[in-house]
Amino acid sequence: MMLHILTSTDNLQLLHNKELPVDSENDVIIFTQDSVYAAIKDHKDHSLILSFKHCYFLQEDIEARGVTKLIDDKIQRVNYCAFVSLTQDHFPIVTW
Repeated sequence: MMLHILTSTDNLQLLHNKELPVDSENDVIIFTQDSVYAAIKDHKDHSLILSFKHCYFLQEDIEARGVTKLIDDKIQRVNYCAFVSLTQDHFPIVTW
């Protein structure tokens, strides 16, 4: 399984248009930095992220942006320790 690290919500549009080589059934995606805004229930790309089987959001980035209370309960959050584990368990790793 490939690990995709998304850092910006702009890249979600590329995912939606299938311009990024992501296998939604097998690949793992972790949302970091500003891409965590997509976990907000009312975000325009929120429904897209729910289509990914292995999808995680970095808790520290959610907290740093002050949106913890706005995040959908269906979203799986991980801390830095789990993020490091994901990078150790998956190859290749691509940052978008």
